[in-house]
Amino acid sequence: MKITCARIYYRQHDDGAHAGKRRARFFQLMTMKPEILAPAGTPKALEAAVKAGADAIYLGGSLFSARAFAGNFDQEELLQAIAYCHLFDVKLYLAVNTLMKEEEMAELSSYIAPFYEAGIDGIIVQDIGCAKVLHDQFPDLPLHASTQMSISSEYGARLLKELGFTRIVPARELSLSEIKEIKTNTQMEIETFVHGAMCFSYSGKCLLSSFAGGRSGNRGRCAQPCRKSYEVLDADTQEYAMSLKDMCTLGILPELIDAGIDSFKIEGRMKNPVYVASAVSAYRKARDYYLKLRKAADPETKEKYAQFIQPLTKELLDIYNRGGFSDGYYHMEKGSSMLAVTRPNHTGLLIGHVKRIAPPKVEILLTEDVHAQDVLEIRVADSAKADGIELTTPDNACAGDVLILNGKQFRSMREGQEVYRTRNNMLIDQIQKEVIDPEKQIPVTGKITARIGKPLAITIEGDETINIEGTVCQKAEAKPTSADELIQKLQKTGGSILSFEKVESDVDDGVFVPMSAFNHLRREAMEAYRQKAADRYRREQA
Repeated sequence: MKITCARIYYRQHDDGAHAGKRRARFFQLMTMKPEILAPAGTPKALEAAVKAGADAIYLGGSLFSARAFAGNFDQEELLQAIAYCHLFDVKLYLAVNTLMKEEEMAELSSYIAPFYEAGIDGIIVQDIGCAKVLHDQFPDLPLHASTQMSISSEYGARLLKELGFTRIVPARELSLSEIKEIKTNTQMEIETFVHGAMCFSYSGKCLLSSFAGGRSGNRGRCAQPCRKSYEVLDADTQEYAMSLKDMCTLGILPELIDAGIDSFKIEGRMKNPVYVASAVSAYRKARDYYLKLRKAADPETKEKYAQFIQPLTKELLDIYNRGGFSDGYYHMEKGSSMLAVTRPNHTGLLIGHVKRIAPPKVEILLTEDVHAQDVLEIRVADSAKADGIELTTPDNACAGDVLILNGKQFRSMREGQEVYRTRNNMLIDQIQKEVIDPEKQIPVTGKITARIGKPLAITIEGDETINIEGTVCQKAEAKPTSADELIQKLQKTGGSILSFEKVESDVDDGVFVPMSAFNHLRREAMEAYRQKAADRYRREQA
């Protein structure tokens, strides 16, 4: 049915020379799976992103990173990160996205060289001079144009393509139709932000931090003055007048997929592993679900997708949001609707209202379930807008229940005031236990060969194949070693990255295999597989 529909479409729109290109583009869009690109400010956040299902990670190193105050990675940590990501076929991009000074250019090539050799998958660049040096020195190294290059048309994109760039992150202020036009007319990879904090200034090129405190955002040291409270003269109030809501595009993700965007970028190199894991998991689930519906040509795709993302959106609100969420500029949303003027930090999730005040107790009518040790905040009118009255729940309670808590600051309380949850303990624990703590493993098959008079051998097959031989097997003088014993030993991988889905054996009756020798060979084989898998993307020295 889908092929028939496609044929009808192209018959109706066949204009000769362009029909073939249009047809190829149509089927490309129907089969592509956009990349989920996750942030990592620390090794723990990187592991969380990989375990949550990211297709690619971006991070900063010790130099030239636009997030100088993130944990970032020294050389050894970055090399380990490349190896870890490549074990699981996850790409890793290095941000070298500050403006650079003349004297810094001299150390650029030597800084990048070890990461290039280790197989780094791309470099994110803002400075055009930096791009020139890198392309000359490492011509096969993919270059990604940072959003701070402010590419806003196909002409800028084509120029960068001529300079060796393979991907652009367009100016954040472009509409979806403008982004789609660049993609259609250049066929360059397009990466756009889909979730996280937004900058008040044009594509992040802010000078306020530099002028106000000598910390330049263009050098990776933004002090975030946009998150401060300012006096608004014409309103005679104090508001967070430059603080933007966080972005969340789960609701419009199908449109972004259909537009042909190649990579969905989650902001958050300053965020903790729980935040990273939650965001990556939500966007991966939403992407995969929509692609499944689209592939099946489900007539109820829109309704089913909207229902599917409801709990995902609520979870993201619970983890972190500023004043709710915004779609960003994709549909040219009004600027005022993008502002979070009441507070610059986590707003939380609305879970109920103050029903009754009876000191020393306060009663809250719940609209959402709450859990023991959740942190709640009653929003009060005279709290300088940033903070409220913070309380902790002693037990679980359900939506519709009246939660009775020991209160405080009763003079500031009023019936009807909104109550938000700013920490969902059960959700955080769940993400930690189900996503972050378990070791991510690679499914493989194995074979054990133990023939009398022949070397003991272990073969591991997955994306790579390893065969390791050990000591010569002897005939048993007493109790022989069984195939089942060896299979069970091999399958007990413990904290290893390998998970044996199937193990075959070629074991002689009456053979004796010392368990110490087998365990040594098992460890050697697993390490050899890990090393080979991690090194498959290495390059020759530039």
